[in-house]
Amino acid sequence: MRKRNIPFTIVADETYQNFRENGIEKSFPSFMWGAIRSPITMILASLKGYIPMTLSISKMSTLPADILIDEDGKVVEAHYCKDTADHLPIDRMITFAKGE
Repeated sequence: MRKRNIPFTIVADETYQNFRENGIEKSFPSFMWGAIRSPITMILASLKGYIPMTLSISKMSTLPADILIDEDGKVVEAHYCKDTADHLPIDRMITFAKGE
């Protein structure tokens, strides 16, 4: 995957330890609903290089969570996504990253 020019840091939980410890859910139906609900987004993301590093249904069905953490390590906002297309608005993330 290429580096993206975004004004915030994305932290991946490759071992799924934090996902498990914080009750992040897995749901294949919700994963599929997100793909069905936003097929153009899925296609455009794939064309830009956002391709899953695994085809494991178990890993792909993990629902995302958007967690905003301040400089002191305090969780300011946590959004547990209902499906793979449900995220915090990008404007909210950019505003947070700018400290506004």
